Amino acid sequence: MRGDSGIILAAAGSGKRFGARKQLLEILGRPLIHFSLDALGLLPEVASAVLVMPAEDLETGQDLVERWKRGRVAAGARPDDLPLLAVIAGGTRRQDSVTNGLRHLRGTVRWVLVHDAARPLLQPADAQRVLDATRSRGAAVIGTPMTDSVKRVREGMVLESLPREEIWTVQTPQGAELEVLLAAYQAGAGRELTDEVSALSAVGVSVAIVEGPRENFKITRAGDQKMAEHLLRSRAGG
Repeated sequence: MRGDSGIILAAAGSGKRFGARKQLLEILGRPLIHFSLDALGLLPEVASAVLVMPAEDLETGQDLVERWKRGRVAAGARPDDLPLLAVIAGGTRRQDSVTNGLRHLRGTVRWVLVHDAARPLLQPADAQRVLDATRSRGAAVIGTPMTDSVKRVREGMVLESLPREEIWTVQTPQGAELEVLLAAYQAGAGRELTDEVSALSAVGVSVAIVEGPRENFKITRAGDQKMAEHLLRSRAGG
């Protein structure tokens, strides 16, 4: 497979809120990272994938990637249908890790999706919709419209109500043209950028939003993996 798109799996965090490095977590007997590779790595347009890990975990990351490839081949995939996979070291901040991934992919693909590897419930169909929107609109993100009332709060007091119909929560994957996203991250290197949308918006790039399921949550705190396991079992009918 040699498409024009690539993926970056961000998995270089320290896991402070979770209490351990989530990138080494297993769910239902499978490495957490494998679920994201299942959703993104087999999209027909994806030619290359980069897993960004802490520098001390590169060998482990390479083993995880090789295990995923062996599993897919055993399930009937042809080796040529799998993306080129690389494992590289991340940086101090998420934006530094993603920038490292973009530089690694530079010159090999035009479009890129960035996904937090701690979101194991992403469905391939939703990933495909984000990639399609990225390619047609220039940049895209998956998200869900807010259903609760939204308030702006300061020091424990409500200051104002915000228009719920204009508020969405966004997740990953988030996609853009690789060179545009790399330039946006480089321009914002001195600021704290929470995600690709914030980097792109800061340089005036419009980002389309694709509605996705609420189940695409990020494992952040201890116990979140239990909810992910429950949802994955329900999805499999178990």
